[in-house]
Amino acid sequence: MKGFNNLLLFIGLLVGGQLGAQSPCSTPAHGQFDFWVGDWEVYSTTGDTVVGHNVIKRILGGCVVEENWTGGTGFQGKSFNSYNPKDSTWNQVWVDMSGATYHFTGKYQDNVMQMKGKSPGQNGQMVLFDMSYHPQEDGSVRQIWKMSTDGGENWNTAFDGMYRKKDTKSDD
Repeated sequence: MKGFNNLLLFIGLLVGGQLGAQSPCSTPAHGQFDFWVGDWEVYSTTGDTVVGHNVIKRILGGCVVEENWTGGTGFQGKSFNSYNPKDSTWNQVWVDMSGATYHFTGKYQDNVMQMKGKSPGQNGQMVLFDMSYHPQEDGSVRQIWKMSTDGGENWNTAFDGMYRKKDTKSDD
């Protein structure tokens, strides 16, 4: 085990030396999802009802955007989002307390983070997902998550929420 630990230390020093002082995830493209970083209350777009809370932060040297969702009913989930410079895509893995896992891939274009994914449904049919994040001028973010069970012919909205930054002044 000692030899393995020494090998890991050597690899860390080697890689760290090659990267120098600059973080590998400090490029402008790696910051495209920074508009979502924050401590949020999430509201239904059809009213002023809070549907959940979300804490979004950059972790692992800024290489990952981590989401920590808690819905109004106590339902919890997380997503891990990372930028791949090889193909200029953002990749998200969502996991939650129901045991579900979803994978999304997309890009940031025209002031929208657009991601798509697919997963087998309960009846074995393929479910397509289309998720978008729209930063607003006032600093809020609208997230729309749609799904299709007929190959993309028809889409149903699974989630449509407005993220508003929590008022940190009222917190103790």
